[in-house]
Amino acid sequence: MVTTQEKPPRDRGFNLSDCGSDGESYGFETLALHAGAYPDPTTGAILTPIYQTTTYRQEAVGQDKGFTYSRSGNPTVSALERRLAALEGAEFCTCYGTGLAATTALCLALLRAGDRVVCSQAVYGGTVRLFREVLAPFGVQAEFVDTSDEKTLTNALREPTRFLFIETPANPTLKSDWRRAWRKKPEPCW
Repeated sequence: MVTTQEKPPRDRGFNLSDCGSDGESYGFETLALHAGAYPDPTTGAILTPIYQTTTYRQEAVGQDKGFTYSRSGNPTVSALERRLAALEGAEFCTCYGTGLAATTALCLALLRAGDRVVCSQAVYGGTVRLFREVLAPFGVQAEFVDTSDEKTLTNALREPTRFLFIETPANPTLKSDWRRAWRKKPEPCW
């Protein structure tokens, strides 16, 4: 997991706010092209290169220049996270290597023993295994339903539910007709 909450060092030439990270100063196109990028201090290049290294030199233990190992963070992913945060008008963004990694992080952050999740029955097989084989032994209940059917979805949400999980388009079926079920906003059930 990589999380970019910090801003790059100030000596890089400009701040994220120079690219309108508040979403008001510049349009979407400008943010999509420039937000999160900082001129390279060595070459002056304005686009972030793809860093293919796994480790970064440290002056001493605990004295790094912002990166130590690529799995925990690297300049390329950090630039992507800053850019996506700017496009969304968010303070920060977290990118993951896979969709299942993102789903797992979501579940581990939000779910506790006794919680219930309503999940679309058309989801990636790894998502099914996550709920049935990893989270179920910890007391998390998942109900898999056809989320494109309004009556089925409404009935499933009558019981207390921590969250509703829908992949769209679904993997591997590419099913994405669940929007029909959301013609009216359901009442919270917690």
